[in-house]
Amino acid sequence: MATTPAKPLRADAERNRLHILEAAAAAFADGGLDVPVAEIARRAGVGPGTLFRRFPTKDDLVIAILEQRFQAFCEVLDAALAQPDPWRGFVECMETVVAMQVRDRGMLESVGERFFGDPRVRELKQQVDPKLEALLERVQSAGVVRDDIEHQDIPVLIQAAARAGCVMPSCDPELSRRYLAIMLDGLRPAAATPLPVSAPDIDELERRAHRRATAERARKRAHGSA
Repeated sequence: MATTPAKPLRADAERNRLHILEAAAAAFADGGLDVPVAEIARRAGVGPGTLFRRFPTKDDLVIAILEQRFQAFCEVLDAALAQPDPWRGFVECMETVVAMQVRDRGMLESVGERFFGDPRVRELKQQVDPKLEALLERVQSAGVVRDDIEHQDIPVLIQAAARAGCVMPSCDPELSRRYLAIMLDGLRPAAATPLPVSAPDIDELERRAHRRATAERARKRAHGSA
């Protein structure tokens, strides 16, 4: 039997959805992921019921915003790959993505432990990883990045540089740029020394994070029903 295609949202429903996403993105960027849903609904000019019809859980809302952020990351990677100078493209990519995370507290938090093992985030990463691998291979082939760096090292370095700009009560993008510059120098082959351990196994880390998150949700449900 043929499946009936999903009906498109009515114009007003689609407007509400976009308003909610815009309001949530701004709220999370300013206050992180702990911003109450009621505050997001207020910013969007809708009732909580309308918000929950579009996004049944807060995590659903965060993932929808992450989809937008990963799309932006893909566009940054495409621009870097199109840059004639491989090193310049690589540096511009790193600087842009670090700045994106520093400006957006919600993005910085969501790429950490909380959503690390979420299957939906894994799907988003699968869109980014081939481009990231191509970017790294390009600079390594040009001899401007040491050969023992692996593509899974890059997101870790990006997040580390972004968090370095947030060690004070207010984020300072310039501080992130300082530490990113130090990291970029460390990626150069000239003074490289053997790395003491291998790159992280991201798949295994994601599986562990997903197991912990599942166990924590089960614990909360059991506690709530006790």
